[in-house]
Amino acid sequence: MEAKTFGDKKIIVRTLKNSDLKNAKRWMKYINDLIVEDAKLLMCGKATMKDEIAFLNKMLKGMKIKNLIYLFAEDGDRVIAGATIELGRMRRNHIGGFGIAVSSGYRGIGLGKHLMAEIIKLAKTDLNPKPKMIELSVYANNKPAIGLYKKMGFKQVAKLPKQMQWKGKLVDEFVMIKYL
Repeated sequence: MEAKTFGDKKIIVRTLKNSDLKNAKRWMKYINDLIVEDAKLLMCGKATMKDEIAFLNKMLKGMKIKNLIYLFAEDGDRVIAGATIELGRMRRNHIGGFGIAVSSGYRGIGLGKHLMAEIIKLAKTDLNPKPKMIELSVYANNKPAIGLYKKMGFKQVAKLPKQMQWKGKLVDEFVMIKYL
């Protein structure tokens, strides 16, 4: 893909390729930096190289069988963001589960919005079956993310009390959906 400018940074957004397995260390650094920051993710422990290789293999396999899409952003040789939509199973295979994480220093410049728009476009064409809706979970106190999701057409459909742990406290979880 072509480089796109976000703020003052030239960033490439693209799908994963088999050749990326050789550079699994980049993904490990990306996720571990988010863990050290204590970003609002479900993952709470540092990833090992084995974890990252397994993750990348899962993404590649899912893309091959068309039940998930994975996009990531890179600034030079650094992975700085990732987004995925994965189809549910069986009677939930009409729902794409969405996840996104953007590194510190790259938030608030339009990268997350761009990743979301691109991955939703790809989900409509590349997943089989085509999803009828996208669902996501978000920490109720993650105001910037909730604002972005609302701008992208997501509606809150549930509030699950004290479902997430963050900084030693239990935080409510919002479930949001967007119909396609």
